[in-house]
Amino acid sequence: MNIKRLKVYLILITVAAIWGAAGPIIKYTLKGIDPLPFLTYRFIISSLISIFFFTYKIKRGKKFKRFRANLPIVILYGLLAVPISLGILFFGLDNTTVLDLSLVGVAGPLFVTLGGVVFFKDKITKRERIGIFIVLIGVLINSFYPLIKSEGLRLTGNILLLFYLISDSASVLIAKRMLQKKVKSENLTNSAFILGAMILIPATIYIYGLRNFINIIITLPLKYHLGVFYMALISGTLAYYLFLRGHRSIEVSEAILFNYLQPLFTIPLAIFWLKESLSYSFILGAFLIALGLIIAETKNYKIQKEKE
Repeated sequence: MNIKRLKVYLILITVAAIWGAAGPIIKYTLKGIDPLPFLTYRFIISSLISIFFFTYKIKRGKKFKRFRANLPIVILYGLLAVPISLGILFFGLDNTTVLDLSLVGVAGPLFVTLGGVVFFKDKITKRERIGIFIVLIGVLINSFYPLIKSEGLRLTGNILLLFYLISDSASVLIAKRMLQKKVKSENLTNSAFILGAMILIPATIYIYGLRNFINIIITLPLKYHLGVFYMALISGTLAYYLFLRGHRSIEVSEAILFNYLQPLFTIPLAIFWLKESLSYSFILGAFLIALGLIIAETKNYKIQKEKE
């Protein structure tokens, strides 16, 4: 393995660690601040960085021609990726466990693959179809198990996580379409942060009142401020930068495999830090999802060798 590829692998492992820790940090921070003020505070910080990004680019003569030509789709992406997807995620996670989120999150790349088949006519093998079907069964079993246990709040939270998975996968597919049109990923991401702030700030002020919202931020204990700043600066700006840098250097099919490392960081934090316990539904769901991932992602080396 050459040094350049090793550096890319280390970058993507770092991203997996950052995003793997994000779920537990969100859950912990929600103990001190409600989802909507949390999201708004987070995107005020992110949007300021994004405004600086665009200002810097404009001063350097950047015209954003492709970005402006596809502005309606860019806005749709921003809505799905930020206020809708993250709003659903935060409200869902407020009522369920990080362990459940870890199962939903790891299934995301396969749902994007399935969406690619529907909307982009991508080809997938029979092995991949079987794997995706098994993953879906695992996700549904874990998501609806609280119905059997009469855990209303957790069931509601898990259903919201399923909607988050659908919305987030849709935003990824739109981003894929924008990349095909040569719209740069960093422009999409930063515009989404700004759009998120433009929508969430008025909503929060309407629901909480400006004075109350400011008071929430001022009186928030330091440990919860750190959670918000982690999501804005580390899990947001830094992780997206590293993610895009890594994906530019290796194949997408190879880079996506690093997403499956996130539970290695999420699950220990959920168990040992947040004191969440493993349920029977989680163990069964995790087994089925792992089995489905192995089936879907394992390449048929014999066929590959014949093609070479």
